[in-house]
Amino acid sequence: MTDPSVPPSRLAIDGLLAEARAFAAVPLLALPDGTVADLATGYIPLLVNFTFEDKAAKGLRKLKDQAAPEPPVYFSALEMVRDNAVVILAGETGSGKSSFARHLACALAGGEVRIAASSLPRNDLGAVHAEAWTLTNVVPVYLAVKPGVSLAEMIASFVGTLATAAEATPLVILDGIEKAGDAGRQMLADAMALRERHAGMRLLVLGDAAVVKSWPLPADCVRYDLLPFTRTQRRDAAKHLAKLDLDSDGIALGDAAANPAQFVMAMFSGDAGASTEAITDRWLARIAGDEKTAAFLSGLAFDALRGALEDETLFPVTRIRQLLAARHLVSQPADEAVSPFRVDPDLWSPVLRSLARRLSGSKAADALVETLLTGEGDDVRRGALLAADLHDPPGSLRERIKDHLLSIVVDGELSAPQREQAARVLSRWGDPRDLEALAEVPSGTFTFGSDTHPNSAPPAPVRVEAFRIGLYPVTNEAYGAFIRETSRLWRSPDGFAEDRRNAPATDLTWRDARAYCDWLTDRWRGEGRIGIDEAVRLPTEPEWERASRGDEPDHGATTIVYPWGAEWRDDAANSEEAGFNNTCAVGLFPKGRSPYGCYDMVGQVWEWATTLWGDDMATPYFKYPYTDDGREAPNAGPSIRRVLRGGCFSSGKLKACCTYRGSLEPDGFWRGNGFRIVVAKA
Repeated sequence: MTDPSVPPSRLAIDGLLAEARAFAAVPLLALPDGTVADLATGYIPLLVNFTFEDKAAKGLRKLKDQAAPEPPVYFSALEMVRDNAVVILAGETGSGKSSFARHLACALAGGEVRIAASSLPRNDLGAVHAEAWTLTNVVPVYLAVKPGVSLAEMIASFVGTLATAAEATPLVILDGIEKAGDAGRQMLADAMALRERHAGMRLLVLGDAAVVKSWPLPADCVRYDLLPFTRTQRRDAAKHLAKLDLDSDGIALGDAAANPAQFVMAMFSGDAGASTEAITDRWLARIAGDEKTAAFLSGLAFDALRGALEDETLFPVTRIRQLLAARHLVSQPADEAVSPFRVDPDLWSPVLRSLARRLSGSKAADALVETLLTGEGDDVRRGALLAADLHDPPGSLRERIKDHLLSIVVDGELSAPQREQAARVLSRWGDPRDLEALAEVPSGTFTFGSDTHPNSAPPAPVRVEAFRIGLYPVTNEAYGAFIRETSRLWRSPDGFAEDRRNAPATDLTWRDARAYCDWLTDRWRGEGRIGIDEAVRLPTEPEWERASRGDEPDHGATTIVYPWGAEWRDDAANSEEAGFNNTCAVGLFPKGRSPYGCYDMVGQVWEWATTLWGDDMATPYFKYPYTDDGREAPNAGPSIRRVLRGGCFSSGKLKACCTYRGSLEPDGFWRGNGFRIVVAKA
């Protein structure tokens, strides 16, 4: 009988906490000595792709002259849940998503599970900081997503708690949202709507990166990627969990053991972790005992993965089923492998990658690639994208793959992460696009500025003369040629990476950008690409905005102007909503092109302009309306900030637009700052 002296909300909360505590006793991983670790003893904290520098640079902080970029010091998944009311954590299969969700639920429920780590390695360079959880009275509502089960059905028994638990903050955890299939996006929308009905509710969504990273982010939601284990994390975990010294034992420190599931397999079997397939085979040999049993288990995992078996308790971790399925498919025809990939490419892509590594150098490997390139529409595009991972040698087969990859990028097909994947391959193989192309912008008078932000107001007519402007921001490849020829200092960590040649050049100052323009002026005059009376330079603020918005008028204080119009459009810019938290290859968002055909004018990178701002970060000295008042003086001092326009990958849609103004000292730089060039009369 219910105790009438206890408030209903308290009873409901106690029920939730009791249910969450039950997870603590669930076995988490098997250790080499045969013991089993649970959430209280075996959980390893996860890091995400958001750094201390990223957080500091949200405000474009001051930077010292040619200061070295800070080494990446990563936040933890727990801290992202702490700092954001709605967060999506994306990871590949085996990345520890469910372990983190269950750990958090147990920790919030009390008991023996510790919520935060007192000492957490943040990289392999020696950065160690304690985790901190500052929220109080948070009650977990853990929901494991299952195929065909709606959010309303999962949440039904908890709705009363959400409505009456005024003294507590509910945290709804949706674990494995990719299992909802095509209904996943609607489930996320339903969860956001539920949050609107229950003030104070927080939401954590965990899903396969191959699925959730293609979804546009709802308002007030952030998304981060779970990172693989660092070597430091693995060393510390092995000492703590199994009293192992990975260095002396020579196990689990290879790149393939960075995936959490594969780390556990490598540690359990004593494998070095050099390759995923070696980890799998050695782990399977230990649990199977003989090859016949191993082959049977591989076939069983294949059947479980394609849904032929309802019981997945033998291999509950998707990553393990995928790796064993690949082992089984070595002896099967290519059609047997590609057929399930056509139905569920996200689930089966890791299988085919592992299979291709096993078949490497054989005729069967080429047959697998040929089969992937059959079909039409998105089937062949996804097949080509996967084939690019499986086949690298130059030749006619690679050229066929390359043609499909180019169409994915140029036509904006598939999701933004898939386009980025295609573009990285094109960078390695040779991107055939003319990434130094220029757009013609005619002379004319247009509306400059906006009432949507005080620093951009008031809007007023401004006339500009005709000029040409880069279709794309200046790329690593173009800027790298300048660096090689001049030996100028450039501290970009990935500026010369083979798969980033077609990404914007960043980590460069205003003075660096101007020096590049001077160098390119001489080069292009010598090549006859520009006239002797023309020069390459940075755009003025009006030129940049004219190229970005065209003749789009001002629509008042509540309407923001974008290159494509006056309403936000999903999948049109590498802004915060895209979830990259990094630059990507240029030109991946054709839906966001400006009226003159320019790509990436909002999001991607803040772009330097010639125009001066002043010495106060918050308020410009040179205000609107724009006028000839010294704001284009080229030799202003180092304390006078220069204007930045367009926002970057971490800017939301309020800043990633045609009119918002940023600024930075001319000697400051960051991985979110780049530039594009203008060609005009000298």
